[in-house]
Amino acid sequence: MSQEISTVGSQFRSALDRYTRACSSTRDTCLNGGQINSRLELLTKLEKESDDIALYIHKLEYARAAVQAARSSIPKLAPISTLPAEILAHIFHLVLLGQFCLVQRGIIGTIEEIEYPICPDALAHVCSFWRRVAITSPGLWTHIDIAFDHSLNPGLSARAKVYVTRAGQLPLEIHISDPGSEREKERQSAIQDGRSTPGDIYDESHVWDDLHDFKILASDSANIKILEMDLCVYSRFRETYYTMLEYFFARCKPGVLTKYIARCNSPKVSLPFIEPAETPHSRDGALLAVPIHQLEEVWLGISSVRVNGLCPYWNSKMYQGLVELYIDRGVPNIFISDLVSILRSSPKLQVFYLKTEIDDSTDVEEVTPNPVYLEDLRELSLIIRDNGFTTSHVLRWITPGQRPLCLSLADNPQEIVTDFCCRANVTQFYVWYPGDLTSILNQCRKLETLVLNERYSDTHDLSSILPEGDGIDDADSDGEFRLSSRPISPSATRIDTLYLLWHSEIIFEEIQVVVKKYSIQRLLIYYAGRFSYRTDTGRNFSKNTRNIRAKLSTIDSCPIIEYHLEGYPEHYTEGESEDHDGWIRESVRF
Repeated sequence: MSQEISTVGSQFRSALDRYTRACSSTRDTCLNGGQINSRLELLTKLEKESDDIALYIHKLEYARAAVQAARSSIPKLAPISTLPAEILAHIFHLVLLGQFCLVQRGIIGTIEEIEYPICPDALAHVCSFWRRVAITSPGLWTHIDIAFDHSLNPGLSARAKVYVTRAGQLPLEIHISDPGSEREKERQSAIQDGRSTPGDIYDESHVWDDLHDFKILASDSANIKILEMDLCVYSRFRETYYTMLEYFFARCKPGVLTKYIARCNSPKVSLPFIEPAETPHSRDGALLAVPIHQLEEVWLGISSVRVNGLCPYWNSKMYQGLVELYIDRGVPNIFISDLVSILRSSPKLQVFYLKTEIDDSTDVEEVTPNPVYLEDLRELSLIIRDNGFTTSHVLRWITPGQRPLCLSLADNPQEIVTDFCCRANVTQFYVWYPGDLTSILNQCRKLETLVLNERYSDTHDLSSILPEGDGIDDADSDGEFRLSSRPISPSATRIDTLYLLWHSEIIFEEIQVVVKKYSIQRLLIYYAGRFSYRTDTGRNFSKNTRNIRAKLSTIDSCPIIEYHLEGYPEHYTEGESEDHDGWIRESVRF
């Protein structure tokens, strides 16, 4: 049909061009007095042609209307069912990227509840074509969710076995969660009340018979690339956890497992190391009945570790050749020699988060004095309150490369941090309980982001980044702050973006000085207390968000200023690469 209209249309355009030229030639001959054989005959023909042209125009209008009607009947957007299967499969993958898995997390990243995930199953129930595309796309089925001791688990277990089959030979992501159960709560209550007796269900080693629905693999060898656990621990680490680890570690193909994550929400519970039964290390270790050569081969291939429980001893193969290492509160004791050994074994480390204290200084003298050079380090977070020993020693033992570094600290041993920043290329800096940062900032000349978190602090000003007497006078007897008559000395450090978190009071005049001193281009204030500024009748202390934003808008030198009395987004954001503030919320979790 389209070929016919194209062919006829081409012929019509050619004939119309010739006809137009003939009419033009006749006009020119008549107007220029050319020779005409029979004027009467020509006049008759011209009158007929004029009538025919009127008819042609009418027919062309009809043809035009027909073409427009045909065009309008065809949808401008093709229905999704007409897409090729490979494109639809790619769309399915994009949809899954924004989906939450089974576990719903709180602000500190630990499990709060679980919710049955609807994808990718929902994609396979739209129509037969979608179902065929979804089922034949193995990449959609690689994430496996299992929930210990929960009413959803029978369905999840059956679902997981189907997923394993559909995923084929693609590497799996195994996600085990224990959201807590009523009978485990009752068991804890019985122990606390002294109602437990040997042999009953409240015995320390009791295991319920229905907690083995994690056995979902079809063979004794599987491609598993991620083993992740989110555990709600009450008074014990359940024996089933170790049975589960034995099951999956024994079946992991060496070299495939790259990420090991164990999150536990109860750091008060005594946490043993997991150890090979053939070569136990500690007297209270949890022994795994898996051949040591299998464990070591599997652990050696891991490049990303995040643990605050269920972790091997610090000299195990799991901590060698790492790219990412997160050690959270709740792990067994770790000494500085252990930590330095791990760092030396991972020269390509890019991300290092430490939220637990180094045990003590008894082995400091035994550590080789040369600092560890980490050329690729890009994130270093030491959120450890009231423990200058840990922060000082970790910073002293690390020499970063010149890659832009995101540094997060709680407190700051000033001299050590200053020395570290002198050796590093710090471009993003988060500080909780900042103290005096002026000497540190002098070593960070081009800060993309500075975050000052004053939560639970008694600080009421920006003195941490304003040298005494620089640009603002002390309050007078009436509590008035005034801009100093002395000129504001510009800093050699430039700060593109400044975050102020949980400041109990924001003084407008200090904001003016800070913006000017550091050439700040973006200022974001979250969870602030009262906001004060000078008026003709005295100092005004305001919590009126509109007035505060209006007053801040008068600072012309800072193009972007945001003020949020509340609403700082604290939801868990791990893995959201497009969330540029995710690292800030990660540091906020204390």
